[in-house]
Amino acid sequence: MRKIIFLLGLCTGLFYQSQTNRFIYELQYRKDSTEDYKKSLMNLDINPESVKFYDKKFADNDSINKSHQAIVSKHSTRTDQLITRKPNSSKNIQYRDFFEYFIVKSDDEIEWNLSSDIQNYNGYKLQKATAVFGGRSWIAWFSNDINIKEGPYKFRGLPGLIFIIEDVDKNFIYKLVKNIKLAETYDTKSFLETHYGKQALIITNEKFNAYIEDIYKNPTRMLAEGIKKWEQTFF
Repeated sequence: MRKIIFLLGLCTGLFYQSQTNRFIYELQYRKDSTEDYKKSLMNLDINPESVKFYDKKFADNDSINKSHQAIVSKHSTRTDQLITRKPNSSKNIQYRDFFEYFIVKSDDEIEWNLSSDIQNYNGYKLQKATAVFGGRSWIAWFSNDINIKEGPYKFRGLPGLIFIIEDVDKNFIYKLVKNIKLAETYDTKSFLETHYGKQALIITNEKFNAYIEDIYKNPTRMLAEGIKKWEQTFF
């Protein structure tokens, strides 16, 4: 079988000469094996100065807005996996959209164990690697032919691009399905770094979790008193 058409002819030099290389992953996710999978397409944008991972629907809506020269279509994340970082860095900025828009910073260095196991995926030879991250055990398949040490969400640091990664319980499954090259660095400021004009508030992970817990315990109070009062309490 010939190699996936969207990766034909790519090499290391071409990746970094292009302004944005967009890798599109299909994400299947569920709470546990008793639930059916939900599916989302996710963009991994690799730019000269940044790496970004977010719901593809944001970029689709952004194209609509740009064509109208106005915000006529908005999207809120279904996956809660909005990530930015610098190239060759494990220091992530995660944007959390829950009533307000937040920034949570983390350093997510992953210790990979390389395996000699090999599989073919649409004509590409992929090597297996495993890791424990975020309380789950993960299996990744990466290509040494694509010398980019990136992957979906916070997963990175292998000798090549991650094509497939899933946890051992198969509650999260990412598969690379397409790649496109954009002539210019794709501007995500209107929907990622801000949420359609709403500025992101920097918060610790502990405070964000306390905020979520408080909302679930007291949803009526939170709605009645408003988020601003909560900000004064926790910031």
